[in-house]
Amino acid sequence: MSMRRALRAFGVAAALVTGSLTGLGVPAPAIASPAAAQAAADDRPSAAAAAPELRVSGNRLVTESGSTFRPLGVNRSGGEFGCVQGKEIFDGPVDQAAVDAMLTWRVNTVRVPLNEECWLGTENLPVTAPSAAEYQREVEEYVDLLVANGINVILDLHWTWGEYTGPGTGCPDVAATCQKPMPNTRYTPAFWSEVATTFKGNDAVIFDLFNEPYPDAANNWADPTAAWTCLRDGGSCAGIGYEVAGMQDLVDAVRDTGATNVIMTGGLEWTNNLSRWLEFKPSDPTGNLMASWHSYNFNACVTTSCWDSNIGTVAGEVPVHIGETGQDTCAHDYIDQVMAWADTHGIGYTAWTWNPWGCGRGSVLIEDWNGTPTSTYGEGFREHLLSQNPGGPGDDTEAPTAPGAPSVSGVTASSATLSWAASTDNVGVTGYDVVRVDGGTETQVASSVSHQATVSGLAANTSYTFAVYARDAAGNRSERSGTVAVTTTGGETPGTCSVRYRVVGDWGNGFQGEITIRNTGTGAISDWNLGFTFTSGQTINNMWGGTPTQSGAAVSVTPSSYTSTIPAGGSVTLGFIASRGSANTAPTTFTLNHSTCATV
Repeated sequence: MSMRRALRAFGVAAALVTGSLTGLGVPAPAIASPAAAQAAADDRPSAAAAAPELRVSGNRLVTESGSTFRPLGVNRSGGEFGCVQGKEIFDGPVDQAAVDAMLTWRVNTVRVPLNEECWLGTENLPVTAPSAAEYQREVEEYVDLLVANGINVILDLHWTWGEYTGPGTGCPDVAATCQKPMPNTRYTPAFWSEVATTFKGNDAVIFDLFNEPYPDAANNWADPTAAWTCLRDGGSCAGIGYEVAGMQDLVDAVRDTGATNVIMTGGLEWTNNLSRWLEFKPSDPTGNLMASWHSYNFNACVTTSCWDSNIGTVAGEVPVHIGETGQDTCAHDYIDQVMAWADTHGIGYTAWTWNPWGCGRGSVLIEDWNGTPTSTYGEGFREHLLSQNPGGPGDDTEAPTAPGAPSVSGVTASSATLSWAASTDNVGVTGYDVVRVDGGTETQVASSVSHQATVSGLAANTSYTFAVYARDAAGNRSERSGTVAVTTTGGETPGTCSVRYRVVGDWGNGFQGEITIRNTGTGAISDWNLGFTFTSGQTINNMWGGTPTQSGAAVSVTPSSYTSTIPAGGSVTLGFIASRGSANTAPTTFTLNHSTCATV
């Protein structure tokens, strides 16, 4: 967790990042031995089902049975700082009683921050630090205990080696005593190779490759494209004095071991910015890649409009998980907004932090290791978590009934609205997934919390087959509904068009643009789709007059209600705010309903 209040200031790191925790007045309970923890687990009257193995399917995490799984839980800090400070590894108990306390909150996932030098046993560790063998053994035993109790685990590389004293720094040390801007080639690939080898075959464990990258701060936000390139490819990065390991290097290190575990990678600005994640995501031969997002009230992206444009676009393509969320007060008003938005979009979250450090610093969930929630931050999160996962891990295994076969209305050249009879469930239906069926292949195309959804982005004069699944809070998925066939209308309206593109304002890292579409034909154009391709790494963040969908450099725009029809001889104008690279070259070709327009 980074406690910076301003992203573009030079950064004020929290006490949790810059120093020891001795000043917090936190008692250091003895850790129960692994043998005692296992004995306690064995003595339980009814053992929980083991945590499910996970994989990526479209933009969802799913279990082996194909049920949607949404990680909901907490961070358990300690493994990133205890060892490097010469103390006990987890700064508190990691026995069965401690896990039982988490289960009373219906936690189904725990994110466990780690330290690469403690795992590898480098020469930078103090003499009082546990050995690498001790560190590795306790991490492995804690993971095994959580998984045996039905809790999935996210292993997060939190603190790493590398001297850095630039903007946003948390410490001047070369050792892994704080959050560095990027991982390093000296130790980090070896760390992930060893961790992946250790947990290979246990797909209940997710790998979060690097906690909170900030190469954009390291280069003073001078070149966003260079920062995104550094994030993916590593190498020599501006402002960072050591050789950087990029996310592609770390994905390769994991996959070279044969491990198929799901991998999480973040974005820029301490992983609060995912605006170009899809463009710069690393390649993963297994397809088990998801995006990591962090959201605190002191970050830059703190509004639903930003979440819709910055995070929602990514969540439409791959699973997104909020690895950390919280606020620098003891209230829960901000996280309530984040969680409500995440619930609507099927995104999971693990809140910071399950450690009894006192809520005066904010984002502390518990008063003690028994799980007593803090007031009111912990109370608010616990209440919401219970509402989302009322059955608890392993308790609710009953799937909802199948929805009714969908009916169709509002068919256009590019969209159709589907409605269906609602499902029932022993606990409660939390949402529906609409899939396109093509022979034996299914592709999720929409999700909804009601029993209606509009599927957009369809091609004109094309036949499609759709069906619906229901899901509940425990991730159980219903049988598939009956199917319905839909044929879109002819969207290739005869006529010609012209497009004028211009930059209204440019402020270095971003710009405001304007696009005017003119119908030069003799008939009205309705339900249009405008297509074009950026050539200089631009990314649209917000648009009025239309709704953009961007995949890499390619942009597709559908109209707003008030711009949906362009009369013969008439025009509509779209405005947008976008990020830019070092150049800001205008697109050269525009298509309207797949027909090329003149550029004026």
